[in-house]
Amino acid sequence: MSGIGNRTTNIQTLRRAIDAAERKALHPLGLTVAGFELLDILSRDPGITVPWAAARMNVSKQSTTTVLLRLAEAGLISRRPATPPDRSAALRLTAAGRTTLEAARAAVSRVDAAFTAGYRREELRELDRLLGIAVSAFPNQRLTHVRAGSAIAQPAAA
Repeated sequence: MSGIGNRTTNIQTLRRAIDAAERKALHPLGLTVAGFELLDILSRDPGITVPWAAARMNVSKQSTTTVLLRLAEAGLISRRPATPPDRSAALRLTAAGRTTLEAARAAVSRVDAAFTAGYRREELRELDRLLGIAVSAFPNQRLTHVRAGSAIAQPAAA
């Protein structure tokens, strides 16, 4: 750790280390961390729209669209035209996307296993509890906004 003693600095240092390990693990699959996260979101909520996906990732629609374009070019997702036409397109995984996601989940699980290898089971439960508290200190304002927003931001029908 940084030695500064500032919890936020230590968390940022840990985040950078985990991000680097995940990038390295996902690179052979042609995925970025954001691409993996988006595939994972689409597997859990097929048919969501770009605004919903962006809100779930807590990033801008523009950032999400950039990732979506790369995933679509790789044949990992499809965009179904919206109905009515004024709605955002529904996003879904392709068969190749599901296969890639399975491999990516395994790769990220190996990173998680390396991170948690030194903990006892009860320490991991406590870590999960503490991380949950920490995450809840920073609510996802984008998701709150989309949930309260216009019909164009609502998930598309499956």
